[in-house]
Order: sequence, then C-alpha cells, then structure tokens
Amino acid sequence: MRPRVELEAVAGEVWPGGYDLTPHKTSKKLVSVLDVIGTGHSQVSALSCHGSYLATVTHEPGTNLVFIVSVSNNKFYLLKRMVEQCTALLFHPHQETQLFLASASCKVYSINVEDGSVVVMQGHSLPVVGVEAGLRSPVVLTFNPQEVLLWSWPSMALTNRLRQQEPLPVVWAGHVWQRDELVVAYSCGSVLLWPGRRATTEVHIEPPEGLVLEFRAFAASRGGEWLVGGGQSHLFVTYCLTSRCVAQVVQLPSSCTDVFRCFFLPAVCPNYPQVLAVLTSRGVLNIIDFTNTTKLKTLRAQRHLIDSVSVSECSGFLGVTYDNSTTKVYPLRALLPAAAPGEVQPAVLAKEEVAFQIVEERKKEQQQQEKEEDRKKAVVKDVQELLDKNKWCRILLEFGSFPEKYRRVIWASVLELPRNYSVFSALLDKGTHPAYQELGETLQLSDGGLFKALQRTLSCLAHWAPFLAKVCYLPELVFPFVKVYRTNPLLAFEVTATVILNWCRLWFEFWPSAGVTVLNLVEQLVCEADPSLLAHLMRLRVTAECYAWPLFTSAFSRVVSSSDWLVLWDHLLSSPPSLLPCVAAAFTLASRHSLLSCTDAQEVELYYQQESWVSVKKVVDQAHDLHRQKKKVYSLNKVCGDFTPLPSGGLPLFNIAPRPASASASTQEENRRPQTLRSPTTTTTTTTTTTPRHASPHPSPTSFKPKNSHQSEQEEMVYVIGRQELQQQEEQCLDSIMKLRQRHLAAGLT
Repeated sequence: MRPRVELEAVAGEVWPGGYDLTPHKTSKKLVSVLDVIGTGHSQVSALSCHGSYLATVTHEPGTNLVFIVSVSNNKFYLLKRMVEQCTALLFHPHQETQLFLASASCKVYSINVEDGSVVVMQGHSLPVVGVEAGLRSPVVLTFNPQEVLLWSWPSMALTNRLRQQEPLPVVWAGHVWQRDELVVAYSCGSVLLWPGRRATTEVHIEPPEGLVLEFRAFAASRGGEWLVGGGQSHLFVTYCLTSRCVAQVVQLPSSCTDVFRCFFLPAVCPNYPQVLAVLTSRGVLNIIDFTNTTKLKTLRAQRHLIDSVSVSECSGFLGVTYDNSTTKVYPLRALLPAAAPGEVQPAVLAKEEVAFQIVEERKKEQQQQEKEEDRKKAVVKDVQELLDKNKWCRILLEFGSFPEKYRRVIWASVLELPRNYSVFSALLDKGTHPAYQELGETLQLSDGGLFKALQRTLSCLAHWAPFLAKVCYLPELVFPFVKVYRTNPLLAFEVTATVILNWCRLWFEFWPSAGVTVLNLVEQLVCEADPSLLAHLMRLRVTAECYAWPLFTSAFSRVVSSSDWLVLWDHLLSSPPSLLPCVAAAFTLASRHSLLSCTDAQEVELYYQQESWVSVKKVVDQAHDLHRQKKKVYSLNKVCGDFTPLPSGGLPLFNIAPRPASASASTQEENRRPQTLRSPTTTTTTTTTTTPRHASPHPSPTSFKPKNSHQSEQEEMVYVIGRQELQQQEEQCLDSIMKLRQRHLAAGLT
C-alpha cells in the first residue's frame, strides 16, 4: 500500500509507518510513492533538494495553511497560518531545511522548517511571482513583473535592485553561477544578461523576427548553456547563453498546445542528460528529450488537471499537485523510457564503477547516435527521391492521377511548400479578419470544423494580402483546397497562397471587372479550335466572361464532382500555370453538343453553374493538346508566367493587385466615348479596354522632385501623349480581335 497523508489535523503521521524513499529510487513504473490529500481549494507544493521534506499550501476560506511532510521522520505538521495567498514556494537547493514562501502582501518569508525561525524579506512593491536560487549560487532572486531583487545567501540581505526602464513585464529571472551572470527574460521574448552581479553592462538577445508570441515561462539548463521560453503557442524558443543568440525555434509535440511552465529535470539517466518538463495551461505535463526534441512521456489525469509541479534537485523525485488538492510524488526515473535489458543502475555502483560505466555508456551512445544519424540521412535521401517532382509527373501521365492515399503529400512536394511555421503562427495570432467575421451568415456549412478551417485560411490570406479581403469569390475559390487540407492548417494556407500567386496572377489586373487578358486567351483558343461553336455563342451574345470566368472563380468545383476535381488539379498543379486557360477552353470544347442546344444566354450560364457530364480525362487530354499546339503561337508561358514557389522563411509581397492604369483608362474612355463611337476603326460592340503589361501610366520617380513650372508642364505634356498612344494601341488591339471574330463567324455560317 502506498503511503498517504490526509491533512485534516494540525499534526499527524504518515500512514503506513516505516516508510523510506530510498528503495523506490529505481522504480520503472509510473506509480506515485507518496500521496498527500489536502482540504479546501487547489494548493502549491515544493520538494526539498534531497526529498526529505514536502511543503504544501492548502487554501481554506479566510486562511492559508502551510503544511510540512517530513518523510524521514514519518510525520506531518502545520508550519504557518497566513491570511494572504501564497504566490511562490521554493526549497533552497543547497539547504535542505530552508523554505522560501512569497505572499500576496509583497513579503517573502525565509523559514526554517525544523525550528520554525523566520526571516522576513521586504523590498518589493508588488506581489512576488517567482523565487530562484541555484545549487551553487551565492544569491537568491525574487521578482515580479516590474522589479528584480537580489539577496545574498545565507545572510538574506538585500544587495541589489534591478528596476525596469522599459514597460515590459518580467517573466523569469535567474543567476547562472557558472559564469556569474544575471538573466532576465521578458514577455516579448527579449533576454537581458548582466555579466557580474553589479549589473553595470547589459547584453541583449532579441527574439526571432516575425515571431509574435506572448511568453509566459522560461527555464535555464543546469549547465547554464541554454535558456528556453514559450507561451501561448505550440512553439518554444531556444537561446544560447554562451553565444548570446537565438539557437532555434522548435515546434512542440501535438499534446503541447502552449507552455504554462517549463523547467529542466535533474540528470537521472546517462542516456538522457537534458530532459525538459513542459506544463500546459490545460493541465498536461509533457516530458521532452531536449537533445533531439522528442517527447518521452505525457502525464495527465482523467478527471483532474495539474496545477503545479516541483522537483527535488538531488533525490530524483517529482511532486505533482492536482486541482483536487492532491499532491503525488513520482520517481523521475519512471518518467523516462525503460532501460535496456542488463543495464545496471548507477545508484547501486561504487564511485569508480560509476565513472567507468558512464564513459562506456557515452561511447556506446555516441556510436548509436552516429548510426541513427546515418539512418536518418538515408531515409531523407529516399524520401527526397520518392518526392521528386519529375517522377511524380511521369506517374501522373501513366496512370492519369496521383494515388489517393498520398495526394496531399504529393501536392505539397510538387508545389515545393516551405512549411513556414513561424510565419503562419504570426498570421494565426492576428485572429479572424474583420472581412470574415460574419462569414457564417453568408456561407452555410453544416460541418463546423470545416467552416472554422475555411475562416482561418481566409483570415490568414487577408492578413497577408489585404486586397484579397475585397475579392468576393475568394471563399469559393479557396474552399476546395481547404477541404483537402482541413487537418493541416499550415499546408491549407500555403497551397492556396501558392495557387493564387501562380495560377491567378492575371485575374486581378482589371478588378472589380473580370480578368480580360486570360478571358481573351480562352476565347482565342475556342475560336481557332471550333469557329462554329464560337459563332453560336456570339449569336446568343455570350462572351468568355459568361462561360470561362465561372470556371476560374470556382476552381472548376461547380462543374465537376469531388473525385474528378482532385484528378483535374493533379494535372494543373504539376503543370505550368499556362495550362489553366487551356483547361477552361477544353471544357468548353468538350461541352460542344450541350452548348449548341442552348437557345439563349441564360441556358449557357445555367450550364456552367451545375455539375456536367463531361469526362475529365477527355478535358485534360484536349487541354494538353491545346497547350502543346498553341504554346509557341500565343507565348502562353510568357503571358501566364512561370511557376514560382513560396520562399522559405517568409512570404512574398502580394503585388498583383489591380493596375492603376485600369482605373484611369476607364475614366478617360468614359470622357471621350462620343469621339470613339465616331472613329472608323472601332465598333460599337467594344465594351472592355485592355492595357499592355509593359505600360505604366505613372511618371518616373524623378518627377516628384521640386522643379520649375515650365519643366512640369513639359513632363505633363509628354505623359498625356503617352496615354494617347496607349489608347490607340488598345483600339487597334480590340479592332483586330473583332475582325478575327467576324472572320470566324462568317466561316461558321457558311
């Protein structure tokens, strides 16, 4: 039966008696070696350095009771009654009987748990939130969000006060005795180092750029080389205190949604010299191997959450306090993976044997690490060969589609997604974009999880490119991709951003109007492939904006089924962006019989609003044929551009918003419309004006420099002449298009 203590009286004994922690030091099972059951509300606990004492604070109405459980004497007793709430509790790691207790009255008590003597440490103006003392450190630090106080040990005299010049809350403060440095960490992630206790010089370590993270916990390694910090995110930052820089940003396991508190555990196993314990705000404790950032164990209860955790420096025990006022003591060795068969525990060896055994284990460990690294390199090489874009394209051409099981991985490989976790985390922290706050009222989705994924992706896109928040068809365009990657928000965002930057770059040039450039390209492809079909559509007064634009804005999701949509985008994502207009033209050509049976424009529009019977394989084959035939004639790659993946470490500038020339050209067209109608080279059916991609209506940057009025007038005159030439080019282009239409119309009628 496990020993247990019920704190119902002022003093008592541990039941059953005759209990000793020494035989349990090599326990392998996660079973508590001591249970302390308190009364009232949640409590705070602390273990002494050798595990001889356990201090726990129980909150009851009107009072707070501080109990001491003496394991060596097999008893417990009431140490102190307090009116104020306890804000921090810590045993000194060098003195077994010295307990530091901070209260809400801004006082810190240094109490001897054996004789009850108290030293009051005063000097704070706000309640203390943390007390730090090192095993070999000659100082004790107490801190709150506004100030850090240094106390000499063991006299407990106030020696220095570090006031904050900047209004940044202090999260953690500590002393690295190996280099005699004071370390103070702030909520923004910046870390200040003071070499020497005089604090005359400061060394700043700034957090990574672009990482907006509210830090709530920091911890220093026992060797003084590393400092880790985390907060309201699944990421934590590692600082190298020796190099004075940020070492890396690590993504925590899936069970670590955030970091509420973290600390390094004592080295109780040679195979795991650096072990980090991370407590989340949801009351889950994760044990992580800091060397290779892998999770070793997760400690949680089915009904209760973990409130606080304390560790003994030398005995290898962990005290865990739950929200039902229960504290359990676990051996640290049980939190680590089981030892290999035949492994001898260091606790039962002599000093010479221990030293020899550790050296042998280190050599074996190094050999195992080298073998493991070689194996990982070989696996990475195989994966890279497996995800080679050229190989997948050959498989696509042979089988017609990617394997359903690996489609998401293949798409991420083909699009060369960089997986920028820090950038995506910064966009997520901005919350829901105002443009999509009421998305649920306009978009009715029965699947709540899918709706949240869509809203999250749209918000991240709008935070990255504010112009996209104005695009009304963006939810319909993004929805199919979010549905594919609904369980991976990062890949959903990066896939949609890559598609918009590469396949949709010509859509926004004349916004809010449709993309004239890509629509004219589709119409020319249909015109040359089937002149009679285009003549029929022209008789019905149907333009490419009626039959091609709905295909683009819905990403073809309206006219094909879900399975066919995946096959279609297998070909689109693995081909140049110039294939997209060919697919739209091929779908129209494959729908020839249905379109010829339409008698008015409304029937044509209705056909492009519902799922079609057209074979996707036929559409894809004809699109590839059009692409091969017309690639050189129309310079498709030059017009649509080459594929450009997202950069690693950041996001590109979204610079494909509407061109300023479109607005000014439209205004000028309205002003001079009577003259245009009388021009012999322009027909009355012309309704859209296009601007060459190389034209720029803005003056050069030098025109903003102070100049005389005569020079400004000359520049304005040159600018007007340039616009007139631009308009003439537009008229000639539209005239040639209309003549081409009339020629094919006549051929179709004959």
